[in-house]
Amino acid sequence: MPHRVRAAFESTLINLAALIGALAVSMLLIALSGADPAEAIRALWDGAFSGRAQIAGTLFKMIPLLLVALGWIVAYSARRVSIGFEGQILIGGVFGTWVGVTLSLPAGLHLALAVVAGVVGGALWVGIAAWLWARRNVNEIISTLLLNLIAIEIVSWLVRGPLQEVSGTFPRSKPILETARWPLLLSRSALTTDFLLALVMVLVIGFVMRRTTFGYQLRFTGANEEAARHGGIHTIRVNVLALIASGALAGLAGASLILGGESRSMSDNFSANYGFEGIVVALLARNNPYATVPAALLFAALRQGRGLMEARVGVPSSIVLITQGLVILLIAGVSFALERRQIARVDTVSEPGDEA
Repeated sequence: MPHRVRAAFESTLINLAALIGALAVSMLLIALSGADPAEAIRALWDGAFSGRAQIAGTLFKMIPLLLVALGWIVAYSARRVSIGFEGQILIGGVFGTWVGVTLSLPAGLHLALAVVAGVVGGALWVGIAAWLWARRNVNEIISTLLLNLIAIEIVSWLVRGPLQEVSGTFPRSKPILETARWPLLLSRSALTTDFLLALVMVLVIGFVMRRTTFGYQLRFTGANEEAARHGGIHTIRVNVLALIASGALAGLAGASLILGGESRSMSDNFSANYGFEGIVVALLARNNPYATVPAALLFAALRQGRGLMEARVGVPSSIVLITQGLVILLIAGVSFALERRQIARVDTVSEPGDEA
């Protein structure tokens, strides 16, 4: 079996085993709480897939998960670890909201400018962390985490100040003008046409990562930065561009939440932890852009269905968070064990040659 096919097969088995194990533990916890696990699963399924509205809601929740997962994959390919997607979503939403409520333009142009503004906002926000890393060697994990907190306060100030709705009663922005909103993909539902854009971005990132010079530089830098530098690659520039591209994707996610959301305005913490859950989606997909689609669908379904599960069965929706955490722990544990086994196998094979 070719190495790449075997690796993909093993990766799929690991993901399935982790998912099954996490669900099994979650069902055990539900049983211990006195609820019926089978009924909880049915409620979760009904909440996510039982009708047109539920399916549309699940697919809409896939959009930010997909985009954030792609952003993580781009950054991590160069071994840059950004955990600031929440802040980048928020700032992308702020930029998109500002364009959506202050400018009066024809429909197509207005929407395009609002989307571009969101992309620029996310890129600029992570650009701060990228500059600090490149110029001052500040760890991007710390800087992106702290930038999340600043972004939260900025949004809180804006929805209670400059962008607050006219009555001044509620902490939310003025309504987004219709000319800046994504059209519906399914009538009488929450699903908008930016879902198609998210799927296109999966194909684009997959192509860039495997078929372009930049993708090669990303992977080479991530695999061995010293060797990449000796090979003539400007590794600092590659790392900075990787972070900026990841922030642009998160900013696009923030703009989608605002320009396609049912609330039609920006409110506090509208990012709703999509930034962190998107990282989990990328890890479940094992940093494969194409595998983010089923992984995002799974997590979107959990997010969409947990409310009905809680209402119908009485199981706290936080059980879904436990399931997500268990998936990550199991994937990380199994992956670590496989890597250790591979290292031991290589050491064993190299021993005869070393003795000679």
